[in-house]
Amino acid sequence: MKYFLHISFGIIIFLFVHFTVKAAPFEGRDIVISGASPEAVQTAKKIYAKGGNVVDAAVAMTLSMGVTNPYFSALGGGGFALVKMDGKIKALDFREVGPKAINENSFKEAGEKSSITGGLAVGVPGIPKGLWELHKTYGKLSWQELFDDAIDLSKNGFQLSGNYVERLNRNWDRFNKAGKNLFGDDLKKIKPGQNFKQLKLAKALSFLRHKGVKEFYEGRIAKDLIASVKKAGGKITTEDLKNYEVKWREPLEAEYKGFKIHMMPPPSSGGVIIKTALYLMEKWELDNYQAYSTQEIHLLGEILSRSYRSRALLADPEYFENPLGKILDQKYLDRLVSSISSYKTLKLDPLDEKDYIPQESTETTHLSILDKNGNAVSMTVTLNGSFGSGIFTEKYGINLNNEMDDFTTRPGEPNMFGLVQGSMNQAEAGKRPLSSMTPTIVENKDKSTRLVLGSPGGPRIISSILQVMYRNLVSGYDIDEAIQAPRFHHQFLPHKLYYEKNKVFPELIKDLKKKGHDLEESWAGRVYGATKEGEVLKAAFDSRLPGAANGY
Repeated sequence: MKYFLHISFGIIIFLFVHFTVKAAPFEGRDIVISGASPEAVQTAKKIYAKGGNVVDAAVAMTLSMGVTNPYFSALGGGGFALVKMDGKIKALDFREVGPKAINENSFKEAGEKSSITGGLAVGVPGIPKGLWELHKTYGKLSWQELFDDAIDLSKNGFQLSGNYVERLNRNWDRFNKAGKNLFGDDLKKIKPGQNFKQLKLAKALSFLRHKGVKEFYEGRIAKDLIASVKKAGGKITTEDLKNYEVKWREPLEAEYKGFKIHMMPPPSSGGVIIKTALYLMEKWELDNYQAYSTQEIHLLGEILSRSYRSRALLADPEYFENPLGKILDQKYLDRLVSSISSYKTLKLDPLDEKDYIPQESTETTHLSILDKNGNAVSMTVTLNGSFGSGIFTEKYGINLNNEMDDFTTRPGEPNMFGLVQGSMNQAEAGKRPLSSMTPTIVENKDKSTRLVLGSPGGPRIISSILQVMYRNLVSGYDIDEAIQAPRFHHQFLPHKLYYEKNKVFPELIKDLKKKGHDLEESWAGRVYGATKEGEVLKAAFDSRLPGAANGY
């Protein structure tokens, strides 16, 4: 792949950089699928071939991912989905919520790690009701048919990957006894390539298949969940589970270069940040600069910094009136445009000295599905941390989220950056924590589907989605090239421009430092995407971690 490196003193040097791309993109005519689990991608393909639609495929795929990738996603988690069916796009919020007994002081009293590991870290799960709502609204096949692969993978097993075993090693000490027992209680015996069965989980999936999601929120699974959380010091009650509701929301829209971009609204911060960034990119005519030139990356960093600045003012819209009118007001955006210098990096003051971006876990996963008719699902699901809270339910082996850590859990105390967090995102009963998850669907002028994408990666989700979208729609990269290309990240605070190790030219780093940037080696969120150009569908996954793209 060719990049153009613009050296600051005016000479353009042409460099050819070859990336080792292990990911294999897939081209199809009927449907394409991209995701982190090869087994789950196959599930989606089979469901569509059986006569299902893209939503059937997404629901079944999510169930299978909960079996094969439980460090990213499981029945005990939550998420967001953007769905395009018959030309209409809708957003579903099935994010976890705070239990009734939780308040802003719960974690301060319980200790520093209480929002990360143990029962207090667990929010009321949303995935089962989210999947049911998607099926009820759009499903073509029966609910029961969507469970076939997930139950088969649980009963008969699948081969553990090296990535899976590595994550087990990192999180083993956080697991409760029920979790360790699922793996034979001896970490040393667990090796990549061995077949792993989950018979307890197979029972839970069978209950959901035949009895419906009521079994999770009011039946046998609910009793197991409540007892397991209580034993681990948590506070989820029968009432919490029974009262959980999903929320349909209006997607947030932005227009850029003739494309219409549909994203999640709050409690996702992604749509607001990307819409802000696109306005600044348009005004600064970013497309006039060569890809990966010093000036392009300098401006990108400044644009990201200013766009993330408003995240501090966002929270669950049921609990807080998000000032979207002010954040997205043209006069305010124009002030952000004028605050950028083409010559050097400039710092802005925070919007509120107490409101900063809290640390957010990167252990999330995403699926992108697109068919020949332009129907699409972009869905991001999560447990928050790797294997969530480390709590597995005693009877059915369901691992549970630690989503409470996405709240401001210790108000008035510094976060990992030494910064004091604000109050709008404090934990409350029934409240959804602010998220960076940003499932995205892009349409052409004629409203045909052009691009479906999403990413895990905490705050880096947003910068990753923005850059992959820009490289594909504007820079002319195909979807695979756009996903594999180097990415940068800036989230306003700390005031650093992050770049990927071994993926960026030393000369570019040197020139960015001359413009005053404080640079730091880091990583990027993984992106899973699909495109439709003419009659050709194409899906690609990120080579930064294992994944798969398939279809037919």
